[in-house]
Amino acid sequence: MIDHSLSIDSATFVVVDVETTGLSPLNDRITEIAMMKIQNGVLVDEFSTLINPLVPIPPAITAITGIDTLMVQNAPTAREIVPTIVSFLGNSIFVAHNAPFDWGFVCQTALRENNILLTNPILCTVKLSKKILPHLRSKTLGVVTAALGIRIPARHRASGDAYATALLLLKLLTHLKHHRGICTVSELLHFHNS
Repeated sequence: MIDHSLSIDSATFVVVDVETTGLSPLNDRITEIAMMKIQNGVLVDEFSTLINPLVPIPPAITAITGIDTLMVQNAPTAREIVPTIVSFLGNSIFVAHNAPFDWGFVCQTALRENNILLTNPILCTVKLSKKILPHLRSKTLGVVTAALGIRIPARHRASGDAYATALLLLKLLTHLKHHRGICTVSELLHFHNS
């Protein structure tokens, strides 16, 4: 359990991005995951891997992500990779751009494959962007990062999107500290959830 009285600088954030076979955490599967660990405003660790979903990847998904069934045939399965995901997350704050999507897939996968219930606090950079950058016409990762001068190294691949989201998170946290006086995890989560 994370200490909500921790300063934002002392807290650990893990920025996550998943690529999947579809939109349903119940019926679809993860094909790729990337996680970026941030402490003291610095990227301190990262993990990414393709995952064999054990089902064919639809052509429409391959058209978006570039990930096809052949690419993942020798990748570890979700059951093999969940312990690594859970260990990497630890008691950090789970961060993603459109967090309900990524959190839904990671939670459902951990529960289905290894009977593990995740309880990390969740931070959504879409939600934060709506509050901090209300003037932007859209809050997609491409639009928000472009507005803030962040380049996405590989769009619609987990590591590229997670890296860009990590940089976005750092900019949003800096803004919240300097312009809103938000300094603790408790204040951050209250602002996010209000």
